Amino acid sequence: MSLKSLKFHIKNNDYFGTLATVLSLIKEKSLDSGLTKDDDKAIKKIIDDLMFLQKNYVIVKKCNY
Repeated sequence: MSLKSLKFHIKNNDYFGTLATVLSLIKEKSLDSGLTKDDDKAIKKIIDDLMFLQKNYVIVKKCNY
């Protein structure tokens, strides 16, 4: 993801959801090439965590002193 795209998604409060979607697409593609059950579970957990963050949090830039 480019810096411009990253800033866009953060500004629009959809960064975590975007990451979850990209990871889900990678997971689906990887299932065809032999993703293990443990890997599949780990990816699903990360996606669930990202969706929790998307639903409950926003990214706020730290102040630069």
